[in-house]
Amino acid sequence: MRYQEAYELVDAGVVAGGIEIPVSHNLIEIYFDQSVNDIAMRSVKKKDFQSFSSGGKEHVFTKSNYSGQIYKVELDQKDVPFVDESAVISNVDDDDISNIGYYIKTDFSTGSITGVSSASPSVVTSTSHGLSTGDFVVFSEIKGHYTTASKISHLNSKRLVVTKVDDNSFSVAVDSSSGTTAYSSGGVWQEDTHKILLTKNPDASTPLKVYYYAKPEQKSSMSSRIDLPEQLIPAAIHNTLGHFLNLGGNLQVGSGHMGLAKKLEQEYIETSRAKEPMPHLIPNPMQVFVTTENGSINNLTGADD
Repeated sequence: MRYQEAYELVDAGVVAGGIEIPVSHNLIEIYFDQSVNDIAMRSVKKKDFQSFSSGGKEHVFTKSNYSGQIYKVELDQKDVPFVDESAVISNVDDDDISNIGYYIKTDFSTGSITGVSSASPSVVTSTSHGLSTGDFVVFSEIKGHYTTASKISHLNSKRLVVTKVDDNSFSVAVDSSSGTTAYSSGGVWQEDTHKILLTKNPDASTPLKVYYYAKPEQKSSMSSRIDLPEQLIPAAIHNTLGHFLNLGGNLQVGSGHMGLAKKLEQEYIETSRAKEPMPHLIPNPMQVFVTTENGSINNLTGADD
C-alpha cells in the first residue's frame, strides 16, 4: 500500500468517527508516519549495518535508516563490547588500555531558520548556526517550500547532511529548483549527528562493522510505498485513528482501535518472527558465550543432538 491510499483510509475513518476536533491532512500525515516508524522499530526490526574502513576512534553514521538500536559491533570480525561513556577516561595512552570497547554519542544543538532557497542544493539561512560540514540535522516547522504537486515538504522531518556555506548559512543536498513553493516563514533545525567511538585506536585499516535495527524507508512522495509488511499497515491505520478519537474525547472507541492495532502487531510477531533470532534480547557478552566460532548457537541443555 502507498501513503496516499493510507491517508485516504484514515481520513474516511475520521469522518465516519464523527471526531469533533479539526483534523487536517498535515496532522494525519504526522500521526500516521510516526505510527509507521514506531511499528517498524517495535515489531519488524529490519536489520542493516554500516562498515567503516578508515582508522581512528570516531566514526559518523551516514545511513539515513540508522536508528541507534545497535545489537552488534565487530572489529576485524571480532565482537567489540559496549562500555558506558561515563567509564571512559580521557587523555590515556592507547598502550595503557588493554581491551577495546565502543560507546555511542549524539551531538545535539538547535537553531532557528530565517530562509530557505528554492535551488539545488537548497541553502538554509540560520544565524550563527555553529554547524560543520558532515553534521546531520533534522528539520521541522518550516512553512512553505514544498512541492506544488504532492504538497510534501522538501525538508520537514528529513534528516540531511550539512555542507557549511558560512557562519550564517548551510546547504543540504535537496533539489528544490523547480515546482516548489517559496519559503514562507519559521523553521527549526536540530542537530542529529550519531557517532560511534572506540576506547582506543584500532590497528590501521582494521574494518569496523556496526549492525543495527533499521528505520523504515523515508517517504519521498504520496505515491511512496509504505515500508511495512502488508499485514501491519492496518495496525498503523487503526493506531492513528485511535489517537484522533482519544483526542476528540471518544476514549472507548479510540481505545478499541488502538487495542486492535496492538493485536495485529502481536499476531505478526507470533506468526512471522517467532523463530527469528533476536540478538538484542541477549547481552553481547552472553552472545559470545552461547555462540560457537562459526556463529551457530551452542547446545546449552547438555543433551545430544
